[in-house]
Amino acid sequence: MLAILGAIETEVADNRRLLQDPVELRAGHLTVHRGQLHGVEVLLARCGVGKVNAAMATTLLHSAGATSLLFTGVAGGVAPGQQVGDLVVATDLVQHDVDVTALGRPPGQLLGEPGSWSADPAMSGRLREAAGASAARDGRAVHEGRIASGDQFVASASRAAALHTDFGALCVEMEGAAVAQAATSLGMPFAVLRALSDTADHGAAQDFPAFLTGSARLMAEVVEHYLRGDQSKIAL
Repeated sequence: MLAILGAIETEVADNRRLLQDPVELRAGHLTVHRGQLHGVEVLLARCGVGKVNAAMATTLLHSAGATSLLFTGVAGGVAPGQQVGDLVVATDLVQHDVDVTALGRPPGQLLGEPGSWSADPAMSGRLREAAGASAARDGRAVHEGRIASGDQFVASASRAAALHTDFGALCVEMEGAAVAQAATSLGMPFAVLRALSDTADHGAAQDFPAFLTGSARLMAEVVEHYLRGDQSKIAL
């Protein structure tokens, strides 16, 4: 069964309103809504902000029956050539705030863990196609590459540039790599989609609440395209 996860209420509200025959469940502290979304049985939840919340929610969704996971939300762009509103599909994710360099590990790598966690290629390919179908309508670009996550709100242009230079990241946020680490440990395929609220060249959404609402609506449309494709290829 596919789980759909977002960090904040706005990022999950549109999909929740579209659920058919919804049932509210509890998985630990997590509120989970189960129902039919565009003809597919899904679990839907809001994890809260930050890596710990994201990892806990991923684990709890797995215990509630999820066998794959799709994470959607907003992020800050850190690579040249991006525009506000562009979409990023993750190839892999890294925790940029991890520093075990004193023990000989490269920045971002935990002891006993890989340097990054790879998103499921099949899910990500379908997500890229779905994102392209929605983004083309209003001229948004869809980028595919590494996403950096950390328990830091990155507001410095120099720090954003360093994340691109040091990690090869396309955008930065606060949950994705923790979802990736937990899902990988659980053997659960996953994909991550982000909409850019600001960019490395200092572009930023002029009205962030309005941008967040519009981006959440767009990502709900991407989820619809994803689910309404050839359902035999969806990781469930």
